[in-house]
Amino acid sequence: MSSTRWPAEIMPGEDTVKPASRLTIESRLDDLALVWRWVEALAAEHAIPADTQFAIHLCLEEALSNIIHHGYLGEPNHAITLDCTVDLAPGGAHELSFVVEDQAPPFDPLAPSAVEEAPIPASIDELRPGGQGIRLLKKFAGSLAYQHLAGGNRLTIRFAIPH
Repeated sequence: MSSTRWPAEIMPGEDTVKPASRLTIESRLDDLALVWRWVEALAAEHAIPADTQFAIHLCLEEALSNIIHHGYLGEPNHAITLDCTVDLAPGGAHELSFVVEDQAPPFDPLAPSAVEEAPIPASIDELRPGGQGIRLLKKFAGSLAYQHLAGGNRLTIRFAIPH
């Protein structure tokens, strides 16, 4: 794999590979596998517990698959960039932040008018695919923020790092 597809840095004086803070993928569902390996490496570096890793995977999969399917209409070879930072949150806690940027048409997933969420099913038998993504993001992420960019979108997804 090239360094642009699986960014990593060798730390001076160390034999271990440290995951880079930025990953760029193409608008192909196959590229989601690169994201999972990147997140797992970041989680190991920052000692992220399994339940938080699950939430990260779920939220990133939802956001990225929607960008690929709806933003880029399934067309390959469009860039999606992910940046990861560890921030000091109010109260002294730490947050892991993922910033997802694309060049797809503007879409604010947090706007009330953007998506009509499917009703909450009364039972598993009533559960139908689609319409639950925004609800999942809101439930599993610590916080969400959207910003319209000139020629694209930026979604910031934050997760508390328990200590």
